[in-house]
Amino acid sequence: MMYFVIIFASPLYFLIRQRWLGFLGNSILWLLAWMTIWFAGFGMVFWLLGVGHATWHLRKELMLEQATMIAEQMAKRSKG
Repeated sequence: MMYFVIIFASPLYFLIRQRWLGFLGNSILWLLAWMTIWFAGFGMVFWLLGVGHATWHLRKELMLEQATMIAEQMAKRSKG
């Protein structure tokens, strides 16, 4: 579900997570994408930059959660 948010409205990902600097940067990319789509026709570049930025942060967050879960399981097995 979060991937749909990133693809269609990537600034929302940062807004939901309350990461204000990421929200600001991604909102600027999103705005540039929409402006250049209508006026210059090459807004896909800015849209891809915004989606890539949000996707990178999501993947980093998911990998941290998984690494924490694995570390907890390994700690439980070594104790018992």
